[in-house]
Amino acid sequence: MHKRLPWRAGLALAASALLVACGGGALLLLGFIGSAGGSWLQDDKPGEAPGEIGLQLRSNCGAGSNEDCFVNIQPVGGQDLFSANFDLSFTSNLPDCVASGTGQARGDRLELTGCFSGRYVNINQAVSDSAAVRMFFNFTPPLAQGVWVELQSGQRRFAFSDNSTGCELGPPKVPVAVTLLSADIRNPAGPFETTISSFVIQGGGAAWSGKFVGVSGMRLTRGNEVLELERRQGGDTC
Repeated sequence: MHKRLPWRAGLALAASALLVACGGGALLLLGFIGSAGGSWLQDDKPGEAPGEIGLQLRSNCGAGSNEDCFVNIQPVGGQDLFSANFDLSFTSNLPDCVASGTGQARGDRLELTGCFSGRYVNINQAVSDSAAVRMFFNFTPPLAQGVWVELQSGQRRFAFSDNSTGCELGPPKVPVAVTLLSADIRNPAGPFETTISSFVIQGGGAAWSGKFVGVSGMRLTRGNEVLELERRQGGDTC
């Protein structure tokens, strides 16, 4: 006799079937780890109207109303590249913000008590829940810590010596060359987000390119192909 599945199990199976039909959905597994450790500058045009993409630097804070508007955010104990949840301290001259205090990063949530409550748009941008405050930050994740694991199958693993050289772990170990395009938020032309302009696996065909998902995730594409990597604990080297 055929038994009906509980409705929760039925939904889970349906969701799994949908992901398979759509070719994966592994991006959902990439945990977002927020960036910190420096000064975030306030955008004077948070609405991002046409012609106002990126940082329109607000420079009327502080003494004499001529100081750039900033909030300097520091992770307590330093940036943890493996933890999505960590505590923060900050100093700021932003309007409607306390001069100093504490906060938390929880996945893509950024909470600065008495100052800011919102989300990371990416590793270089955060926007408040009200959309009234948008901030930008120059940051490029270090690739060298840990091992980067491919999420689609969990079989491929990569390690890096720095932000340009690494390897796909074997045996044999296959050289990998990476070119990152770092954010330059004060430049009117940007870029306003750090991206991966080239990820070349020796003998592996054309280059991949893509974006960071938090400080410890990458989503790379090559035509219709997708390669998603997540940083994991590990001491493997090239």
